[in-house]
Amino acid sequence: MRRVTLIMLALAACAAASLAATEIQIRDFAFVPANAVIMKGENVKWTNFDQVTHTSTSDTQIWDSGDLTHGKSFEFRFNSTGSFPYHCTYHIAMKGTIRVTETPVEPASFGRVKALFR
Repeated sequence: MRRVTLIMLALAACAAASLAATEIQIRDFAFVPANAVIMKGENVKWTNFDQVTHTSTSDTQIWDSGDLTHGKSFEFRFNSTGSFPYHCTYHIAMKGTIRVTETPVEPASFGRVKALFR
């Protein structure tokens, strides 16, 4: 019974985490993390922590945050699967990719939780 309860708690924690937007920080002229994997229908939220203006702009014009000044955020929902490269309009070295999957990608930490119950 205790084992089932622990498994249920771990699954509930993973489900709750998937409801929140994946956070990408803009720091020191970089997207952190630059690359992320999410599920179809989930959101990504970019927040600018730099003192200069940046953007989160899709390479294929799917989204454009517009100017993100210090402290400002932009959130976008990905309703299609695929790989979505993006960049900052003002700083060409700033690049990243969002990969959107149909099925969940198992977080590394969940694998460690499952190992406890073998």
